[in-house]
Amino acid sequence: QIHRLGELGLTVNISEMDVRVSQLDPNLRQIAQRQIYRDIIAAALSEACFDGIWLWGFTDRHTWVTHFYHDDEPLIFDEDYGRKEAYYGLREALSSITPNGIVGANVPLDSDVDEEGNSWGHIWMQPEPEPSAQDYAESARSEQSDDDFDDDDDGDDDGDDAGNDKPDWEIPQIT
Repeated sequence: QIHRLGELGLTVNISEMDVRVSQLDPNLRQIAQRQIYRDIIAAALSEACFDGIWLWGFTDRHTWVTHFYHDDEPLIFDEDYGRKEAYYGLREALSSITPNGIVGANVPLDSDVDEEGNSWGHIWMQPEPEPSAQDYAESARSEQSDDDFDDDDDGDDDGDDAGNDKPDWEIPQIT
């Protein structure tokens, strides 16, 4: 996507980056976080339009994530300001632009599959969980309640409100 934006004449910044991993198996968190930081930054650095990166902090001691989501360790230094694997992944990506560095840090930038046929992130990525019967029942109840609401303000509950493209200020207000 960075390349496509560059073709439009735009510069690209990655801002407020952090990598949340608490939903992964504890043995895989550091591996995943290192690869994500490394590969995203290495790929970005290979594009002429890439202009900079800003992390959303540097230590897990002061992360915003725990206030909005759940306990996590999304940054490159731990709570005791020690370097995590993520730090080394970021450092490896940055070293790719130094003299004798390899642009892209040997990250396969044109494919999501490595030379051995493995998908990117295969070591730590988990398959999406299969929806349970309860999930399907809740979804059906939600759709039922959505159908009972007349979004298009035409006086009926016919479901013909889909695709209403009026700007908010043109939609009649319910009083």
